[in-house]
Amino acid sequence: MTIPQQRVVTMPSGPIPAHWAAASPFAGLDVCKAAGWEVVPGGPRPSFDEDLWDLSGLRDMPKSVRTNARRLDFRSITDPAFRLTAKEYMFALAVPGHERVLAQPEAIRSKYKPNSCFNLAVQLGKWLNFLTAQGIADLGEVMQEHCDVYRDVRRQRKRTTRGSGPISAGTMLTILQPVRNLAYYTGMFTAAAYRPGFVPWKGHSIPDVVGWTYQAGNAVPPVAEEVFQPTVAAALYVVEVLGPLVADEFEFLLRDRMDPTSSTPRNLSATTRQTLSQVMASYVRRGRPLPELDEPLVTKRVGQGWDATDPLVRVHLNRLLNERTHYASFPRHLAEEVRQMIEDAVAKVGVAGLYGRDAALVARQDDEHALVPWTLPLTGFRLRDLAFVVLAACRVLVAAMSGMRAGELDELTAASPQAPVTVSGDTQRFKLAAKLIKGRELGGVREEWVVLEPAYRAVQLAARLNRAEGEGWVFPRSPTDFLHGRLRAWVNGPDGQRLGLAPIPAGPVNGRMLRRTLSLALAYRPGGLLAAKIHLKHVSVVTTEGYAMRPGGSQGTLLADVEQIQEEHHMELTAQAFADYRAGKLPAGPGARDLIKAFEHIDDELAEHDPGTAAVLDNERRLEMMLRQQSKSLHLQAANYCWFRDPSKALCLKLAGTPNATKPLAGMCDSARCPQATHHPCHLPVWQSKAASTQEFLDNPRFPKAEKTRLRPELERAQQVVDEIIAVGTGHGQD
Repeated sequence: MTIPQQRVVTMPSGPIPAHWAAASPFAGLDVCKAAGWEVVPGGPRPSFDEDLWDLSGLRDMPKSVRTNARRLDFRSITDPAFRLTAKEYMFALAVPGHERVLAQPEAIRSKYKPNSCFNLAVQLGKWLNFLTAQGIADLGEVMQEHCDVYRDVRRQRKRTTRGSGPISAGTMLTILQPVRNLAYYTGMFTAAAYRPGFVPWKGHSIPDVVGWTYQAGNAVPPVAEEVFQPTVAAALYVVEVLGPLVADEFEFLLRDRMDPTSSTPRNLSATTRQTLSQVMASYVRRGRPLPELDEPLVTKRVGQGWDATDPLVRVHLNRLLNERTHYASFPRHLAEEVRQMIEDAVAKVGVAGLYGRDAALVARQDDEHALVPWTLPLTGFRLRDLAFVVLAACRVLVAAMSGMRAGELDELTAASPQAPVTVSGDTQRFKLAAKLIKGRELGGVREEWVVLEPAYRAVQLAARLNRAEGEGWVFPRSPTDFLHGRLRAWVNGPDGQRLGLAPIPAGPVNGRMLRRTLSLALAYRPGGLLAAKIHLKHVSVVTTEGYAMRPGGSQGTLLADVEQIQEEHHMELTAQAFADYRAGKLPAGPGARDLIKAFEHIDDELAEHDPGTAAVLDNERRLEMMLRQQSKSLHLQAANYCWFRDPSKALCLKLAGTPNATKPLAGMCDSARCPQATHHPCHLPVWQSKAASTQEFLDNPRFPKAEKTRLRPELERAQQVVDEIIAVGTGHGQD
């Protein structure tokens, strides 16, 4: 059977016949009430009978839901019978507990949220209109060939603002889901349904139909290191150094608006001319440039016939006239009468933005001793653009340092920053309160995130820039990749380079990738969660607290991801150490003999259990299990591996007087003396750097003699470790 793909049949369009509408099991029902969605007072309450379900009045609608996704519009479905079927299907997804839905044995039992309903309603409408275009007037006529052609048509390349490309398999799942699922509600539909027993692609799952394969684990890649570091460093600089200054200037801009009740002069009186002359003289006397007009308005002037080289084309004439008069508009024909006066002033002092003049000096990011103005003079438009760049930096920084999802960032309000709590050690814990959206009922649940102080301040700054108060949202509803693009363009542009910011290379950055990057950073860094640190230029060490919030929470999920990655990473390091041992590259350090004995024991176990060449795979699995057991005792430190198998031997616990502790104390580690510490080739640069920096202090004639006496044993110890690592690496170390 061949179905023409380009055939279009014009079908009559009109309202759903009254007898069909009345016969529907959902006729007259309040959609929001039936679905349990709370509506704000006075908000729209769509009825099932309406062809447009306006859900914009839902009280708990997440901010991340787009405006158009708050309305389910069935009016685009041409065939009235198909339109009623679509409404019944969407109602069943939103209200799976209705008795008529429960009567369908294969109906979906989970409740769909409004934004999920919107996505499926769009795809369902396209499917039904495709059938209408093929001349199908009854869903009972649909055959498998129609479904196959529709799949192939929708799979074709798409065009977007970013280019073109094939529809992804994941998107095809959403496209074909309603095509298949209509078959599960055949007994419920009033006007049109598939024939009994017909199921599109019967015997095959939709993932198989579209070629989608399930990937175990987290397949989201981290942000490339060469992109991540300058991105976060730039965001931190923008938020911490520029942010407050931009906010001050932006608030001045908002207060500096001209009086909207001011009028436009019909002519220039002698008094007005005299006032303008005084204004020009004041600018010239103070040596201050005349106010510059916003670039879009300059372009508009040129489009209206102004000469692009005209000295007045960039002058903010309205601002000049409004400074000492009650007029707010300066028509061009009146400006021509005083052109010479204004041109003379421009020739003497020039034109510049009104905001950011006399800017305070700040340190360049690449040289803290080099001070530059935080900005050059800005027009109102450029200042607003800079404020948006700061907002983008705030969001990127919070995402990178907290691991919050996009929906959770969207829900942050001006009231989210909680009062800091002082904890042991006179440090403070900073919390953000908002909502957890993913995997929760409509509206989400209250959640708290313990964050780094820079992330906490970034939210406060964003609220200030966005003029948010109370429950007002602090971030614009823009995807992270778009905001990162704005930040990168500014950093790589003349403004960012003037401030010494490192250029940000091209590369993908989005919220999921930032969350994954944070998980990997926490898992890979020495000490894991107890010493989760972000090293950036101008920031020495920032230690996180409280990533292990209550179980099931957002940070609890992040913690589980971190622990899984950490376990895999420790296994990789243990396997690498075992491979080095087999290759003759032995570990160094006080714990080297015990580790070598452990590896020898593993070798002996494998030799005793050697099943022959027919079972190599079994031997590999035994090796993996034994190495995994060994890796469970591994704790990473900055300059060594700690094989924490016996707490009674741990030097750090003896020094701290806590022999019953279950984990090593990273802050008291002395790997040169601890019997459970080993040094490997990867630690050589750390010890070489330690020895070199200590030698610099000893060579400094101004360094106190008492301090030199204290440092000499440290240098000897560091050099001894360096020599041991080099020796065992060349096969001249441990016997």
